[in-house]
Amino acid sequence: MRLSEKEVKLLIEVIRSENDLQPNDLAKALEIRDTSVYKIITRLEQKGLVDRNSFNRVAPSISLQAESFKKLYHAHPTSPFDRLLVGERINLLFKINDKPKSVEELSKETGISKFTIYYFLNDLAKLGVVRKAKGKRPSKYSFNYVLWSDLKELLVNLSEIESLTKIPIGGLLIKDYGDYSLFKSIRKLDAAPTSFSVYGNYGIQLYLRTNNNYYILPKRDISIKDVFIHSLDSAEEMSQKLYCILFYLKNKNKLKGIQHPMIKNILAVLEGKNIKGYPSYEDVMDRMLVYAL
Repeated sequence: MRLSEKEVKLLIEVIRSENDLQPNDLAKALEIRDTSVYKIITRLEQKGLVDRNSFNRVAPSISLQAESFKKLYHAHPTSPFDRLLVGERINLLFKINDKPKSVEELSKETGISKFTIYYFLNDLAKLGVVRKAKGKRPSKYSFNYVLWSDLKELLVNLSEIESLTKIPIGGLLIKDYGDYSLFKSIRKLDAAPTSFSVYGNYGIQLYLRTNNNYYILPKRDISIKDVFIHSLDSAEEMSQKLYCILFYLKNKNKLKGIQHPMIKNILAVLEGKNIKGYPSYEDVMDRMLVYAL
């Protein structure tokens, strides 16, 4: 979720004020036209950050993301928020929120040039938001949770609301991959089927007691590797993990190079080891006979 400079400035004006504000007051404070301020207010409403009452006055929303922005502002009232949250900067913070990443990784994931990423990260480092790991090559950049815990909370809440807006009503989010989301639904939807919903296309017919359909949005081309990764991320029950293992055995030559936390456990099961929450080697062998693997 991106925020523009004007959106951040308007939000700060609303939070600073002890009273609800008229749109024309905000237009004067930001030195913009009334028509422009209405557009900004609408965008912030859509992001759950401000609300308008019956008198058209603007106030902070009671949403989690608005409350976390308020906490962030009051914890760091003199901070240059345009250098923290505007444009691509917030996208970079989203990307390093979960784990440290290099400039090369960030450039590949965001499409932003390496030069621009270096500039943003160095600026964020000056503010104490980002830390650069010492001695590692390539250098990894991480989020400074100690100094900026309120900013982390805001990022988490913004990320969650963005994920929810990506999927249709009735869908249950499984994972947000950034540029698309994986979800499940008991209904047939106009979305790209994936995960267990397309296992039959790759030689593994399912016999699961579930009515769930698995999808991604927005629609995009889905490779066999994507299908496998989506099923690994979808697998909750032991029976589903069993089908993941069978899919892997059936299509092993096409799944080389996949990195996923579950791969280690799958390989351990195939070596005859007992892994908690996974089917036994004997269970896999029984099913292999059914699928002639």
